[in-house]
Amino acid sequence: MRIAKVDVHTHLGQHGHHVHAPLAEDEIRAWGKVSWDVRPEEHVRATQSVDTSIVLAFDAEPVGVVVPNEYVAEHVAGKPELIGFASVNPGRPDATQRLVRAVEELGLRGLKLGPTYQHFHPHDKACLDLMEVADHYRIPVIWHQGTTFTAAAIAEYARPLQLDLVARTFPGLRMWIAHFGHPWADEALSTIRRHEHFYIDASALDTRPWQLAQALTTAKEYRVFNRILFGSDYPFSTAERTAAGLRQSAALCRRLGMADITDTDIDEICHRDSLRLLGL
Repeated sequence: MRIAKVDVHTHLGQHGHHVHAPLAEDEIRAWGKVSWDVRPEEHVRATQSVDTSIVLAFDAEPVGVVVPNEYVAEHVAGKPELIGFASVNPGRPDATQRLVRAVEELGLRGLKLGPTYQHFHPHDKACLDLMEVADHYRIPVIWHQGTTFTAAAIAEYARPLQLDLVARTFPGLRMWIAHFGHPWADEALSTIRRHEHFYIDASALDTRPWQLAQALTTAKEYRVFNRILFGSDYPFSTAERTAAGLRQSAALCRRLGMADITDTDIDEICHRDSLRLLGL
């Protein structure tokens, strides 16, 4: 049974090889276990309930995580059901060249950024230079613009409103904010509603039904429910748990009189053609 049409947010990377301290240690402190430990064969099995999954590289050396572009490109090669996204830290002196190579030579089709993890501000010139490259190649950009569990992150770089300048500067660039930008979902949704090609994903909130219910309610109120993309954040969640969490939070919205979010509304999120919306 297909849970979703597109999962816009999945990860690769093995503990001790791609994922190190401090994030790896903070993961255990926060959750009591290691979750980010995914071998390629495990990723393939986990994504079989979805038609197409986006697989993210992550160049976040400041917090101990480097999942190389080459590793992701090798994993998705010959698998039409998987789409690889590059990640480049704008702070690297050769950042723009790395992104060009990722697109032209490795065949990666999008860009993953996480300012709080990569230690840059979205308004930095180096970031805007990288956006110029993404805009040139018309590749979509996913932003982790929200909180995180690791103390190695820089929290002041994480607010969703900081992306308003990026969206104004590159109005044709298709982008989305991961995890509803939690805990700043209202801020994230108020930002994306102002820009035609700006979206948001529902990943990793199935364990936070109250936050998710509030985010779904705000999306209804702002009339951007059609901008919500299905994402699981595998291995931190799965497509099955994400879909169940969306239904649970929709039921909570109805029960508390927050918003009339129906199972049909949730079906639309699960089966949304996110590839078309993102220009993929």
